[in-house]
Amino acid sequence: MRWIDPKNWEPAFPAAFITGHLDRLAQECVRQGWQVAPQYAETYPLLRIFDPAAPHIGESATLVPGSATGVWKYRSSTGEDLAPHDAPARAAAKITRILTPYITAALAPRTEQPQAHDTPPPDHEPTTISELQERYAGVICWWGISTSEWWALIPRGPQWKIVSAPDTNSLIQAVIKACAGR
Repeated sequence: MRWIDPKNWEPAFPAAFITGHLDRLAQECVRQGWQVAPQYAETYPLLRIFDPAAPHIGESATLVPGSATGVWKYRSSTGEDLAPHDAPARAAAKITRILTPYITAALAPRTEQPQAHDTPPPDHEPTTISELQERYAGVICWWGISTSEWWALIPRGPQWKIVSAPDTNSLIQAVIKACAGR
């Protein structure tokens, strides 16, 4: 992954090209329920994306040159390439995937979240992430692209517990253990 240092950045395209594509991303993010704050007066134009209920948690995206001439990419503040410049909806979907677990955890103490409930043990333990989420209501699972691990948020009353694991089987066991320890 190539990082562009904003101090040494000299765009090959006018600023209007970059901000125009960031505006397209902003429209897609708003369509998916996020609030956006363009920050185009900065040295390096970027778009801040957040949930108005938790404005202190968000993501910033910008447009950077890709490896091929004429190809630009939306990039997150963590350096993750989100999508090519001609796919703002795909970039917005990735931003939603990145932010949702954090926003959910931040808002959990303020709302009534479904409890991970104890059900009679089935004749087998869950073997897939979807079975795990069906058995334990309210558990949210995702793959961490930057950490290369599976993650889960487990509701525990007004708080949440977070666990991670290198593979799905280990995550399933970690969630079962965390739910049993309530």
